[in-house]
Amino acid sequence: MTVRSFGTVKEIIRFEGTDRLGYWRRFSMLLGLAVVIATMGLVRDSGAVIIAAMLVAPLMTPILGIAAAITTGWIGRAIRLIAIVWLAAFASVFIAWLIVWLSDFPRGVLLPGEVLSRTDPGAEDLVIALAAGLAGAYVQIQKSELSLLPGAAIGVSLVPPLATAGILLYFKEPTQALEAVLLFATNFGAIILSACGVYLATGAGRLLLTSSKRRLRFSMGLSMALLFLVGIMAHLFTTTYWRYAETRAESALADGILRWAEGVPVEVIRVDVRAAEKHAEVWAIVDLSSEAQYQVGAAADLLPEQLKKTEFRSVAKEVLGPDFSITVRYQLRYAWDIELATFEIGPAAPVSSRSGN
Repeated sequence: MTVRSFGTVKEIIRFEGTDRLGYWRRFSMLLGLAVVIATMGLVRDSGAVIIAAMLVAPLMTPILGIAAAITTGWIGRAIRLIAIVWLAAFASVFIAWLIVWLSDFPRGVLLPGEVLSRTDPGAEDLVIALAAGLAGAYVQIQKSELSLLPGAAIGVSLVPPLATAGILLYFKEPTQALEAVLLFATNFGAIILSACGVYLATGAGRLLLTSSKRRLRFSMGLSMALLFLVGIMAHLFTTTYWRYAETRAESALADGILRWAEGVPVEVIRVDVRAAEKHAEVWAIVDLSSEAQYQVGAAADLLPEQLKKTEFRSVAKEVLGPDFSITVRYQLRYAWDIELATFEIGPAAPVSSRSGN
């Protein structure tokens, strides 16, 4: 990357100058439209509509402006821009809440998948935000690459998490709403940090060398950004660790169930391990022979004898440990295979064998 004059980075900082009122109007209009589009996309569970909101959202510019102000030692401007961004963020949450409140959206329905996907931020989101911040800052410096800006906007999620928080507050889910705001904060801090690196690499370092006061202000600003991001990273990496631990436990428990069944057709529908609560749930279907439909008895009496040889709780305890509790939800299903040439009826093969998994 060639080192260029840092004058282009100064152009990133808005809300100042003779045209600041015009910029305020454009910023407010685009932010409002982005929140409306994102909220509708989240409620309709439409990823395409949410992407449209990412393209309209104007939040990337002032966040890059914070990075530009830090790298030039303008701490006062950086603080003003931080206040503007977070004021806009809380306004976005309120607008999203107001939209679903005015539409009288029924609270009893299940939350859409696009909403739930923004309530569990992890280390992966931090990596995405760092990369998107690099791309956004590079595009701002290299005007010839402006065609890449929409891609950078899509890569990092700014308005959708805020709209998600508003929707979740309407659904009376404050804990999940806080996680959605944390996703926005992750993107906010990561963009600032990576953009500072780009601006330093493209000429801002010259300005810092000219004044010890600038260097001191830059150090203070960058330290604050790092502390902010480190605080978020601690939560993100903890969440990611538990997520992978739960995934491994779920896989091990599903394999343990199939080994325990030893040939009895058992279809594991779902395994959900919640490490923080020390609880797991298992959904499964047990296939019965065709003769079982003529028997009368309790569900436990109809189970194949093979499943009664070893207690299931010992299998679960071996995988999860003694501190866990487990809920098992199972259904019985009559299943048999028919040979069409001879019309001979026999036990059905396990679902996994028929599907080739």
